[in-house]
Amino acid sequence: MPLSKCPRCEQMFNKQNTLICAKCQPNEDEDYEKVREALDEQPNMTPEQVAEVTGVGIGCILRLLDDGRIAAMPDGESRIKCGRCGAPAISLSKRLCEACLQKLNSEVARAQATIKLQKKKKVEVGTAMNIRKWIDED
Repeated sequence: MPLSKCPRCEQMFNKQNTLICAKCQPNEDEDYEKVREALDEQPNMTPEQVAEVTGVGIGCILRLLDDGRIAAMPDGESRIKCGRCGAPAISLSKRLCEACLQKLNSEVARAQATIKLQKKKKVEVGTAMNIRKWIDED
């Protein structure tokens, strides 16, 4: 089973079908009920407004949206901002704009190339050292 970090208590748990650990699930369900009731009363609220009215954290509301437990809210998708630059994000789950996503991809590619190059250099240096020892022994 894959391990995951619970976003509520930040403890590691065996992730099955939920994003929340079993210990925090009752609290998540309680927050879901608060959000659902608030949206039943005023369905046109944005995630920030729902968080303010209910006292539920915006992270929980975004998880509920992402999980499909509550329907999309007006301006919800367009109000999600990039975590790097603050521009409108591509999607609720990515939370990055297109430019930052491309920058991140190129940074990862450069880091992978650097790691591969370092491994190759270590192998080459190690081989050269072994050849020198072998020559010196004769």
